[in-house]
Amino acid sequence: MQNTRENKITFILFIIMMIGLFLPMFQQFAKIVEVKPLLGAVELEKRPTRSIDSWIDESFQESSEKYLNQEFGFRNWFVKLHNQIEFSLFDATNAHSVVIGKDNYLYEENYIKAYYGRDFIGDSAMQAKVNRIKFLQDTLESLNKELLVVIAPGKSTFYPEYIPEHLKSEKSRTNLEAFLDLAKEDQLQLIDFNTWFVDQKEKSDYPLYPKTGIHWSRYAMNLVIDSLLSYIEEKRNIDLPDVNIGQIQISKNLIDPDRDIEDGMNLLFDIRNQPMANADISYNETGKVKPKAIVISDSFFWGLYGKGILKHAFNNGEFWFYNREIHTPDGEGPGMVSEVDYFSKIMKTDIIILMTTDANLPKFPWGFDESATYALNNLDEYLAQLKKREEKINGYVSAIKASPDWLLSTRNQALDKNISLDSMILLNAIYMVENE
Repeated sequence: MQNTRENKITFILFIIMMIGLFLPMFQQFAKIVEVKPLLGAVELEKRPTRSIDSWIDESFQESSEKYLNQEFGFRNWFVKLHNQIEFSLFDATNAHSVVIGKDNYLYEENYIKAYYGRDFIGDSAMQAKVNRIKFLQDTLESLNKELLVVIAPGKSTFYPEYIPEHLKSEKSRTNLEAFLDLAKEDQLQLIDFNTWFVDQKEKSDYPLYPKTGIHWSRYAMNLVIDSLLSYIEEKRNIDLPDVNIGQIQISKNLIDPDRDIEDGMNLLFDIRNQPMANADISYNETGKVKPKAIVISDSFFWGLYGKGILKHAFNNGEFWFYNREIHTPDGEGPGMVSEVDYFSKIMKTDIIILMTTDANLPKFPWGFDESATYALNNLDEYLAQLKKREEKINGYVSAIKASPDWLLSTRNQALDKNISLDSMILLNAIYMVENE
């Protein structure tokens, strides 16, 4: 009787072991269960291509092993199980540079360094940065263009109370303090959302910064968009599209970016979070001015991009992500900034926005200031060409008015197009110059 019971247990254990061994294989080939992909910066190995050379140098075998390791059935579940054990039992994470703070508030390490001044580049280096940006700002203003610096809030600046004790230290001078001090001295045109967020932290009806995310909340993005457009309207004395913010909705089921760090940790179970607010946003574009804009920014602009600011508030503007990739509202691309003619782009743009958070200030604005300054060395020649072109246009305007036949033909064109005679004369003059 005892042996029979032991045999049954042994058989059951054997079956369980066989299932554990072969079920992942069945899943790999048959896909019997849908397994969601891992989130965050996950680099996947491409299926290796066999060749004689790769077989001889064993690179094919090595790539095949890596590829099969990532493709076996239920791998993503096992990864999440491993991550959950690390997080729940050891208060640790396998996500790159992620720091688990008090009460499970999540940070990225570079924001903590920025808050304590551990990445400070020095006043002289910061002064040189401000000088370059100020030169660009003044130069563009002389051309009736705007360059605006926007400082986004940092997670550690907003929530210093949840930084883990082992990462705390005495605060020294920070890049943000130096930049703001020098910008004030040089009268740099700037919007400091970092200070505003801290000031509004206890006043806001809804969270401005999420517990398990690294960017401003979805609710706060609406406020940022409205404030940014209002500032530009007043500065340029134009009527931009109106921002309409819908009814506030509160939810415990958070979505990106209100939990973007947590998503990148790839856990089995959600971290207990605070409810977050959001509201739909729309734009009244009828009869409004939509200037051309370029935004050079870190990842903080992605949320505003997703809420349609480039498409609906600007004339199909461009987002230069870290001054490397070009993203447009049509979703095509991305293009590459390295292939751009800086001078032509700047001359065709009305507003340039440089946006960063404190953690990225050391490299901000990622070479745009140097490249744009170099490009604008051709400004005098460009302005001389514009003046010459204007003189030619005025010459043709005078010639059209002095020629009865040409003037009669132009008057008939104006009637056909239902525009004024002066407008038609100017269009014909421009056409003549462009087709010389």
